[in-house]
Amino acid sequence: MDSTKIFDDLIRILNHFKESTFAFLPQLFMALLIFLVGLLAAHIVRIVVIRLIHQLPRLIPNQNISARFKSYIEQKPIPKVLGGILYWIFILFFLTVATETLGLPVVTTWLSGLVGYMPKILSATLITIAGITGGVILRDFTTAAVNTAGMTYGAFLGKLVQFAVLLVTLLIGIDLIGIDISLLESLVMIVIGALFLGISLSFGLGSQSSVKNILASYYLQKVYKKGDRVRIENYEGRILEITPLAVILEGAEGQICMPAHKFNQEHSILLSKDDSR
Repeated sequence: MDSTKIFDDLIRILNHFKESTFAFLPQLFMALLIFLVGLLAAHIVRIVVIRLIHQLPRLIPNQNISARFKSYIEQKPIPKVLGGILYWIFILFFLTVATETLGLPVVTTWLSGLVGYMPKILSATLITIAGITGGVILRDFTTAAVNTAGMTYGAFLGKLVQFAVLLVTLLIGIDLIGIDISLLESLVMIVIGALFLGISLSFGLGSQSSVKNILASYYLQKVYKKGDRVRIENYEGRILEITPLAVILEGAEGQICMPAHKFNQEHSILLSKDDSR
């Protein structure tokens, strides 16, 4: 009697397991199919994003900026990083749908929260990459502008501008993720403001001579031309070139480099004009 009851219970359990398994198989198959479709879509999106980023320099009209941007994205793993983030967003999204199909509410809820968080990470990454790229461009622009003005610390100012841009974009990126950095942000802004104020003062005071020469050279070119023979102070010679900062004279003993502002401060005499004009 007992053995017969045990045998019947065992048969009942096996039948229930068989029915449950056959009822679960369609859900399992559908979940697996959804995940495989997501895996394929994620691979395609990653490839497309990487190729599109490599094509972005062609959309920039300025050739110098386009060349710098192209060189930058080839040296840095920016396309792979963005492609990888989008890849995992797709994977997690389709995995969430698959777990919901399987009827796993706890796992589905956890994955849904993670999927909802991924766009914030993508936005923060995009802002940071834009800041890195913009910082490089502004660094080169600042360095070239300062060097053109005849100053020697162009590279330092360029790197300082790049650092400031990167720091600000990092703060924005962290804020987009949802981390409260209000105190740190205020402190960083105060430090950056103080740095740029000091730089502006030092730049203004240190560039007085250069500004005087640049203005003097501009107005001097309206009076004298290349090839004219002039006398100023105890120097006499033919003008070889009028640069943004100085006047190059060909004297009896060799070339003379005369600061342009000297022609505003001292009396100069035009001895003869260039015969070719």
